[in-house]
Amino acid sequence: MKQKYENNIHPFITMMDRVSDIVLILEVFPGPEFIYEFINERGKEILGLDEKILGNSFADIYDPERAKYIEEKYIEVLNTKSHTHFELIGKGGWIGETTLNPIVDEENQVTHVLSITRDVTERKELEEDLAKTSAELGLVWDHASDAIFFMNENGSVYRVNRAFEEMLGYQEDEVRDVLIPPFFTGHNQEKHEAFLASLFGGQAFENMERQRKCKDGSVIEVLASYRPVKLNNRSYAIVMYKDITHLKKVEKQAREREERFKSLFDANPDMIWAINKHGCVENVNAAVYDILGYSKEEILQMDRHLLANNTDCQAHEYGEAMRKTLEGESVEYTAVLFHKEGKKVELKVKTLPIRVNGETIGIYEVGQDVTQRNRAERALKRMAFTDSLTGLPNRRYITEKIDETIAAAKEHQQQFALLYIDMDHFKEINDTFGHDAGDDLLKLFANRIRSEVDEDQLVARIGGDEFLVLLPQISDEENATGKAGEILNALSKPYRIRGQQLDVTSSMGLSIYPLHGKNKRELIKQADEALYSAKDTGKNMLKIFGK
Repeated sequence: MKQKYENNIHPFITMMDRVSDIVLILEVFPGPEFIYEFINERGKEILGLDEKILGNSFADIYDPERAKYIEEKYIEVLNTKSHTHFELIGKGGWIGETTLNPIVDEENQVTHVLSITRDVTERKELEEDLAKTSAELGLVWDHASDAIFFMNENGSVYRVNRAFEEMLGYQEDEVRDVLIPPFFTGHNQEKHEAFLASLFGGQAFENMERQRKCKDGSVIEVLASYRPVKLNNRSYAIVMYKDITHLKKVEKQAREREERFKSLFDANPDMIWAINKHGCVENVNAAVYDILGYSKEEILQMDRHLLANNTDCQAHEYGEAMRKTLEGESVEYTAVLFHKEGKKVELKVKTLPIRVNGETIGIYEVGQDVTQRNRAERALKRMAFTDSLTGLPNRRYITEKIDETIAAAKEHQQQFALLYIDMDHFKEINDTFGHDAGDDLLKLFANRIRSEVDEDQLVARIGGDEFLVLLPQISDEENATGKAGEILNALSKPYRIRGQQLDVTSSMGLSIYPLHGKNKRELIKQADEALYSAKDTGKNMLKIFGK
């Protein structure tokens, strides 16, 4: 077929092969049926066809649906004998804009159809992009939450969006073409003109913090951006205001909170350590110097956290405290550290989780110096449980220890003994030599008892010249009486008081748990009765309850 055209209209074919459009010629047969007679080189390239297309119909080349669509367009040309246009979409999104041209004979019958298809893929994509951009810009202009307006070269307002009217309270016709817009504050004409010159000279200004006056008189904080643009060969500036009034208020509140916290942190008399979730110290307050003698810089340069290595609990317990704190729980523990000069410092530490945006990122450890308080408490405790004259434990202390010993003996099925001691004739000695001499004798008497007891045994003065000795874990009565005999012998040796020698004896009563009592009241009572039995019998002896 092509050879036929090449012989008759070679110049036409040569020209068609050089054009950038797809050129097809189809012959019309009764039916009607359309048969391809010519395809140019561009058509072969874009449609992926070759000369095998020649002599075939639409149905021979395309799927039924596409073939039917194309055939309908060709039939339209036959019926109207005029041009028709339509679009075709090819593989890979290729778009062709096709024009069908009827070729008629002398009898005005359409014998051929000339098809010229132009590749409009790029143009269509551009049109779609432009339409999309235009729609997006319209949406931005109409629905943006930020105030947007166009400014003329003289600084007056040209157009405003709805957000501008809502933010500042001015309608467009109230501010249009006004040289000095009413929403400006603190206007300076000289600076304004210099700004306009720079702006329309091509310089953009981004995110400048400014104050703007609303129509109701209120003043808001805005973040203002100015950018020069060209529209229809005219110069404008597009201006955007972002209302940051609330943000500035929040920032101010945050700064105030930060300053308050900083004051609390820096001026707090307790040590405050800020550690990250890995246990590394990131900050400490000035109190660390007052309490431990180290500067903040010295603490931060230390390889290991002082508190982590000096708590009075085991390392795993400290780790457990840190774990709980990172999970949101506040924990208290005690620590004993050493001052830079070597003295011991006792701390009561409370942990507080540091939370940011719902996540625990670290821990505050607040350390209160309780050294003096603990020392005072220990002194008060000693006073509460110590006899002021002899330095021995008092009645209150030993009665508590008896309770503890009963509990232990009951658990382990053991025995223990209680020895009640009273100095013989102490009243006469006190009356004869005076109270001071009597006090000196009591001290010597107490020291002799104390020197005879073992480490696990306890002696206490319970009043006047009366003493109790707790002998835990005795194996039998013989063992208890042996220890009592040793004490009795020691106490019977002469005493030298204020240059005079005194011969003093003592009486003793012994009760055994659980044989003579199952509680402290019973045990003390039975030992006391045994004591008075010894005194009645002749003094300077030991008596066991019931014997």
